[in-house]
Amino acid sequence: MERVEAPKSGGMNRNTLRTWGLLFLTLGIMGRSILQNRLLGLGQISGNQLMDLMNASDEAMIFATIALVLQVLETCAVPIFSFLLVDGFKHTSDFKKYILRVAGVAVVSEIPYNLAMSGKLIDMSTRNPAFGLVLALIALYFYKRYEEKSRQNTTVKLMVTLAAIIWTAMLQVDMGICIVFICAIVWRFRHNTMFQNLSGATASMICSLVSPFFMAAPMGFLLVHFYNGEKGAESRLVNYLAYPVILLVVGVIGMLAL
Repeated sequence: MERVEAPKSGGMNRNTLRTWGLLFLTLGIMGRSILQNRLLGLGQISGNQLMDLMNASDEAMIFATIALVLQVLETCAVPIFSFLLVDGFKHTSDFKKYILRVAGVAVVSEIPYNLAMSGKLIDMSTRNPAFGLVLALIALYFYKRYEEKSRQNTTVKLMVTLAAIIWTAMLQVDMGICIVFICAIVWRFRHNTMFQNLSGATASMICSLVSPFFMAAPMGFLLVHFYNGEKGAESRLVNYLAYPVILLVVGVIGMLAL
């Protein structure tokens, strides 16, 4: 019999938790788009040239430090949105509509993402993180379909997880491997809030093996800990358009900063 957690009194609702995630995303996007790519010219100059620039200019050193801090903070959004994806999947009454909405966000966000990250409308070198949510959601569908405990079902779930991770790598989805991995862990311990948060924070720390910026990602589960299970006042249109709009705005600001 599944253990049902009682809703927490106080704490933060789903909308507030999402707002925190968007804040971390916005800071990270600004750091990478405006500071790193535009003002410091990363991707256009070599590492040695960047070091020479930082040694010669206190301003460049400050920009580089701030950009580093903001990129670290951005990873805190990954646990938050991974948790929200699993929570939304648990409560959705129509999986097809849910995955179409998430996939819609991924597709609509791609050009704004390219504009913000590289200043190009089309950039085949990477994909925006929302595609990682789509692949994680597909994996969650199979987790639920084969949720009964058996050796065969466990094998299926492991294979599905591996396939989702491989696809994120093949598509070069930004932070995609970590999104799939954290979603898998959050789903596994979904019936126990304490274990879910602890294991999710541990999974976030393990992601630092993929990117050292994820050293701060477990802080995302500190906010998840205060989630009270309530939706709060929210607009579905705003929720799904927030990410591409943020990317577009930052991308335009970055172009004006040139």
